[in-house]
Amino acid sequence: VKYVLDGSTIFWAIGHNDGVVARHAEHCGKEVGMVVPFEEDITGELTVSLVLKEWQFSDGSVTLSNSLSNEFQCSIDGSPKLQSRTGRKLRVKVVEGRALAVNSKSGKCDPYVKLQYGKALYRTKTLSRTAQPVWNDKFEFDEIGGGEYLKVKCYNLDTFSDDSIGSARVNLEGLLDGASRDVWVPLEKVDSGEIRLEIEAIPNDHNDSLKRSSSKVEAGWIELVIIEARDLVAADLRGTSDPYVRVQYGNKKKRTKVIYKTLAPNWNQTFEFAETGEPMILHVKDHNAVLPTASIGNCTVEYSMLSPNQPADKWIPLQGVRSGEIHVKITRRVANSEKKSSLLTDASALGKGHKISAQMRDSLKKCSGLVDDGGDAEALSLALTEVESVQDEQDLYIQQLEREKALMLQKIHDLGSEIVRTSSGPARTSC
Repeated sequence: VKYVLDGSTIFWAIGHNDGVVARHAEHCGKEVGMVVPFEEDITGELTVSLVLKEWQFSDGSVTLSNSLSNEFQCSIDGSPKLQSRTGRKLRVKVVEGRALAVNSKSGKCDPYVKLQYGKALYRTKTLSRTAQPVWNDKFEFDEIGGGEYLKVKCYNLDTFSDDSIGSARVNLEGLLDGASRDVWVPLEKVDSGEIRLEIEAIPNDHNDSLKRSSSKVEAGWIELVIIEARDLVAADLRGTSDPYVRVQYGNKKKRTKVIYKTLAPNWNQTFEFAETGEPMILHVKDHNAVLPTASIGNCTVEYSMLSPNQPADKWIPLQGVRSGEIHVKITRRVANSEKKSSLLTDASALGKGHKISAQMRDSLKKCSGLVDDGGDAEALSLALTEVESVQDEQDLYIQQLEREKALMLQKIHDLGSEIVRTSSGPARTSC
């Protein structure tokens, strides 16, 4: 078997009269047939079918078969997805493992780990006779956009066939440039076992230039839809939480409503921020009317590499907790100068400001009444949440006014330029 630099494979054998029989496979995973004569004076031939599934190289990288690489290029729902590189590098360190499964017959555990990200695959060294291995092996990948997962597979080395002792997928969303994430990843399909990974996003000049170019896009705003969360940790003694999300974008802070007694809340709330290029951080908290609110995770939403007006749907793992993910949709909106001003032409929209002011007055009056009457803490907390919701609506309305103002000023400027252009021609002379 011979490897060719274009990634193909040549199978060859000794043929009749010391000749050569050869077959060419354009890629790993392609099946080829070959008829091979027996050696010496033995008559007869052997027909074989050959498939090479992967090439493993000395640097730890692997060329996979098309079937395998296609399998790992599908999204969670099974639909195919295009792999596009972001320009960053991901440095993954397989640190250690604990409580790994041992061979049921021999009682041995000689573990190693395979990492797959896109088409790249690496493996650690094999350690002998330990269920608590320490590898400290480092690998580097080109980051892939579109929510690509890191696949982790752990094996127990055996004489004939290595035993799988667990696998997992790691969500890499929310990694900031230069930031490091240290996680214990529980292995699935086994009774026990965890692998500790250190993951770091390494920026490069190409990535920085892309960010600078993307920041030069016409000034716009960030539209964030906080959809839902799953697998949240329980913050209450009864085994549930009362989660809400606080969004921090620069010095701007907004929050969702509280969803009571659930570890899988559904918010479906939309927020807008004038784009400043600052990090967008989500803090998931447990609402408590008596005790201080407890944190049940946080994450960063990456948006700087998004194309204008193209939404990105993301499941982002929460940091600082043992489990939990939040589902968001984020879009970098850019104003369309041709868009008609619905705010300034719609009579009902003109009264929106008065409506919000009335709601704010009513909410504040309600809070004041509860304080004067010595109302319970739960009712007061709900009233304050209502005030914050009205304030968020007011902020959105003000941002809408600012966008409409900018569009109107641009139209006035364009009209003035057109008047100057058309009136700057030579003056007509009268006879």
